[in-house]
Amino acid sequence: MIKSTLRRSIRRAQKHDLIRRNVAELADLPEGQPGRPSRAMTEQQASKVLDAAAGERTGYVGVVTIGKSRQAASHAAAENGKLACGNRPRRDAAVTQVSADVDTATCRACRTQLGLDQNTDAHGRLAALFVVAITLGLRPGELRALRWDHVDLSNGVIHVWRSSRRDGDIKTPKSRRSLVLPGRAQDALRTHKKCQAAERLAAGDAWHDTTWCSAARTGALYTRDALNWQFGRVTRHAGIGHWHAHEGRHTAVSLMSSYGVPIQDITDTVGHKSTHVAETVYRHVIIPAILGGAGRQSHVELWGFEPQTSCMPCKRSTN
Repeated sequence: MIKSTLRRSIRRAQKHDLIRRNVAELADLPEGQPGRPSRAMTEQQASKVLDAAAGERTGYVGVVTIGKSRQAASHAAAENGKLACGNRPRRDAAVTQVSADVDTATCRACRTQLGLDQNTDAHGRLAALFVVAITLGLRPGELRALRWDHVDLSNGVIHVWRSSRRDGDIKTPKSRRSLVLPGRAQDALRTHKKCQAAERLAAGDAWHDTTWCSAARTGALYTRDALNWQFGRVTRHAGIGHWHAHEGRHTAVSLMSSYGVPIQDITDTVGHKSTHVAETVYRHVIIPAILGGAGRQSHVELWGFEPQTSCMPCKRSTN
């Protein structure tokens, strides 16, 4: 980053004939640290996340106590034994299952992570956005900037024309696209629109006069960190740990690829400039690719829509 800043600064000096040579171009950079590998959810994990976003508690299946003390707190435990609060019991610690009802957990951290003391609507108010992210692979910035006038529920079409970038434009010209909404997403968006209308009445004068689909309870636009926090909260609630909002995009590409959707169609759906990025960065092999009608039929049964083979013609937004 420092080299890039120096290179641009000296290049500007060259433009005004203040210096002849850009010495920053000659500097050798040390090798950087390897980045964190991107992840994609499996089909089972994605289903759990969508169920958790809708308010269902599917990630944690029981309540356990650690140790033999009668005063020990009880924790919500997932199928793999992980606790919702993140605590890791010692290897020799006695783990006893006391109940199958997660609501009876007494650990404050577990109850906070799962939102057991909150209204169940707190989990599902953004369920529609999670469905759109995992099924169509929208970027987090595109999800945040999605507006109701770009969602045609009567025809089942979503227009991805804006982003939360500083200028409001999408990342690349290829990113401007119109997509057919899955049936599951249509139902979730209708429910979310009704919920948002009720929140608008409850907020009164405090409501921001906006049309954002992902608006907070006062109508304000979600920040990037707030959306990531909401996404991670739902994935923890589903029992699969913390996931980033952008990993929902990786999941969409991987699931479409695993069901045999052609790479060019995947590229058009997620708005990539070329197939190279989808092949080398986003597509993770979850299960062997299922080719032919059987794979597509399974995709329809799980997600409620036929994988689209092409995007609809896009028109530039005037808003």
